[in-house]
Amino acid sequence: MKRLIAFILSICCCLCLFTACGKDKSEAPDINSDGLNVNDTYTGPINPLTGEKATTDTSSARPYCVMINNHPSARPCKGLSNASIIYEALVEGDITRMMAVFNDVSEIDVGYIRSARPYYVSLAQSYDAIYVHCGGSNQARSDIKQYGISDIDATYGAAGSAWVRDPDRVGKVSYEHTLYAKGSAIAEYSEKTFTTEHPEGFDTTYGLSFSANAVTQCDKSSTDFTITYLSSTATELKYDAARACYNAFINGTEYTDGDDTHIDFANVIILNIGNSVVDNKGHREMNVVGSGTGYFCTGGKYVEINWERADRNDNFHYTLTDGTPLSLSVGKTFISIAPLDGSGNIQF
Repeated sequence: MKRLIAFILSICCCLCLFTACGKDKSEAPDINSDGLNVNDTYTGPINPLTGEKATTDTSSARPYCVMINNHPSARPCKGLSNASIIYEALVEGDITRMMAVFNDVSEIDVGYIRSARPYYVSLAQSYDAIYVHCGGSNQARSDIKQYGISDIDATYGAAGSAWVRDPDRVGKVSYEHTLYAKGSAIAEYSEKTFTTEHPEGFDTTYGLSFSANAVTQCDKSSTDFTITYLSSTATELKYDAARACYNAFINGTEYTDGDDTHIDFANVIILNIGNSVVDNKGHREMNVVGSGTGYFCTGGKYVEINWERADRNDNFHYTLTDGTPLSLSVGKTFISIAPLDGSGNIQF
């Protein structure tokens, strides 16, 4: 009898062991339809860039990195509320430019499209992304060629039917602020031209992890703060507690999608990365490989973080200052690249 009981207990232990080992690795918090509020635990496929639940597993699909014009004459944009991650960094002319990371563009129009810069090329490379832009600096074009970036450049007529000059803007603003891309044509061209899935062994998490309790990592208030890139160039982030998200404001005006849709960010990451002007045109150089410091904001709070990126093919890896890996809240992320050391360029 004792042998029988021991045998049954051993079988139960084995079953528990196999159940634990076989647990779905895509477990993530469930969310309401607004994509921000946490409910319960969900074990199906997720969007690897936001942690949001998805109807199908698209983690092996290469994302699109699209250069977005942020000149005042180019606002409001088209399609930006569909992006999973948005980067903002300085370019020449003492203004910023954005790069939006999309899982899919096949059902949206995206714009207004602007030219490539080398640090953005490097960031697109970290996602193994298809890079969409119109022109670029000499260094950016050189990097695209050297590193074999899958790029779609409007100036070379790639995906010819994709490019549209907005008739509602032509003649009202400068011509360079009128170009947008039809996502359906971009996706069709990509399918015919590139491999649209990541190679075997690529980190399809992009170095990101998500938690329903990400705010517990933070210990200071960040309901309203300003990131100053230059004395005349700043972006303000305001926390909306009712919708549990941040919205970006430029010169006091909210940055919205073309139909006045809010662009809601569950997370804001500020990376402390300096820059220098490298030519008489004002082009800038930024070292987005290496390591440094920064801030993580979610739920109206913030915490100091460290970042590390081993090489151009690597993603950013974020940790708390004690080395603990950082978890993001479920939802979209705004990433600011700004020089912060000793300059007071962020005010919480």
